[in-house]
Formats: sequence, structure tokens, C-alpha cells
Amino acid sequence: FSILLGIAVFGYMHTRKMWREQKNFERGLKMVPLLIHLPPSSSDTEVGSRDARDVIDETISKAETLYDIIASTAQKGFKSKFYGQRHFAFEVVGTRGFVHFYAAVPVALVEVVQQAIVSAYPSARLEEVVEHNIFSPVGRTSGTMGGELILKEDASYPIATFQELKRDTMQSILNALSTLDKEDGAGIQILLRPANGEWRKNAINTAQKKRKNEGHKSKGKLMSTWFSQIIYAPFKPPEDSKDEHKKDEKPLSGVDQSLIDAIEEKTRHSGYEVCIRIVASSNISQRAQSVLNSLVATFALFDSQGKNGFKYVPAKDIDSFITAYILRFFPPENN
Repeated sequence: FSILLGIAVFGYMHTRKMWREQKNFERGLKMVPLLIHLPPSSSDTEVGSRDARDVIDETISKAETLYDIIASTAQKGFKSKFYGQRHFAFEVVGTRGFVHFYAAVPVALVEVVQQAIVSAYPSARLEEVVEHNIFSPVGRTSGTMGGELILKEDASYPIATFQELKRDTMQSILNALSTLDKEDGAGIQILLRPANGEWRKNAINTAQKKRKNEGHKSKGKLMSTWFSQIIYAPFKPPEDSKDEHKKDEKPLSGVDQSLIDAIEEKTRHSGYEVCIRIVASSNISQRAQSVLNSLVATFALFDSQGKNGFKYVPAKDIDSFITAYILRFFPPENN
């Protein structure tokens, strides 16, 4: 029975992946690109009336309104579980000496996303435009480099947030894009879709295990304890399991408590499945690699000591990667 069950599960997962790949093409072709026109930076920092870091924190915190509205688009039912939730894209693109911000959204949700962005940033203006092209006509595929950013640790552990960083990380990204020549093109593509509630349950369980110090007990230590109990059991009176548990308990360190607080804080916010792609294109591959390295390096700012951060994984097949970037494919194997 277990063998048949395993075959059935494998067949279901394989079939779902194939259908999701087909659905990816359909969803990619139905994406609407929106150019986001941003207002100049707040003028009250120029006259010294407010600290620049306070203004940055306030501006970034407004994005929570944006993400809460987008999270409300999550659908229920078998279809959404089989194909996955509809995804959105936010892109930072550098080409021909300019930097642009784009959002790409499903046709049916254009008004919802426009409302979400304007609700968070009332002075922003959105314009429907044709698809942009960052790829060099000279370098073509050989002059294009790229890959994805993935988390170093389990998704329960948070990366460094703007409250922790106390700096504008977007400025570092813009600085990297400002070095592009007219022959260069680069893009950071962030695909996201609402995650199901399982991620929150897993994160809470992780925090509870940390609080009980279960994470400190290695398998080797548990095995040695078990063997010692077997050996010494005939020669010593039985001990109360509660007393033994209390003896093994260790007080949480400040680092562990900080980690638990960070995990619990993360569960209070909307959760998303995310795919981050970085691509660079130029006349020659060496130049594209240099631009790519500069962009990847900026994401080191999000590393949080003892928690989480990003790890860069280069694309194995650059042709498939370019197609996934252009059509904004969400990885079909994700949940």
C-alpha cells in the first residue's frame, strides 16, 4: 500500500508541475507592465526639520499597506492549490543610463495593485507601458549573466529588516545601477504571491522548539543519553521524568531569545512565496559579470547575523533563465 501511495503522490506532483509550466506561459502573457513614476525625496529632510533615518523608516513602513492589500487577493480552493496563487512582479531596471521601477500584474488585478500602490504612496503615478528590453543586441546570450537569490536558512528565520538595518538599502542598489554604461542593461526581478498559512505554523513551531531548547540537543547527544540510561538503569533507582527534564533545561541566551522574538514578529505580517532574479547584459560577458557581481553584493546588506540572508545561485541554463525572466515564470516546483 505504501508503494502505491508513493507512486500516486509522485504522479500527482509530476502532473502538477507539467500543468503549472503550461499555466506559467498563459499567466506570463497576461501580465500588464506598469511603469511607476516616483516623486522626489521628501523636502523636510533637506531643511533639517526631521532626521533622514526617520523619514526612510516611515517611507519603507508604508509598504506594509501595499503588501497587506496584495495578500488579500489570495484565492481558496483546489484550482489555486493545484496551479498556485497568481503572482506579481516588482522590477528595478537599469538601461541606457536610466533606472526605472516597474510592476507587472495579472490583467484581472491591475486596478487592485494600482490601488495598493497609491494607497501606500499617494504621490506615485502608474503608467501602462510596453515591455522593456535590457538585453544587449551585440552581446546577446553570450553577453548575458544571471541567477537567483535564495535564502541561506529555513524561511522561518527572517532576514534583516529596515528596523534592524537603519539605512536605505535601495540607495545601494541604485548606486550599483548608476555605474551602467549605455551599452549595459540590468534588472532585479522580484516575483511574489501570497503564501498559504502553513509557513506561519512552521515558523511558530520553530520558535517553540527554540524556546524549549530542543534545537540545542544534537542527535549524538540524544543517542548517548539513551545508551547511558540503558546501561545504568539496573544500578540506580528510577528518576522522575519531570525532574530529569528540568535538569536538562538550560536558560535561553540573549541571542536565542532575540531569534525567537524575530521569528514571532515575522509571523505577524503577511507571508509571500518569493523568487528573486538578477540579470545583467552587455557587449561582452566580462562586463556583464562585473555588473552582476555589483548587484549581488548589495543584497549582503540583508544578511542578519544568526538569522537569515540571501545566497546567489547562478543560472545553469542561461537560455531558459532569460525566458523565465522575460515571461516572469514563477518556479513551478514551489508549493
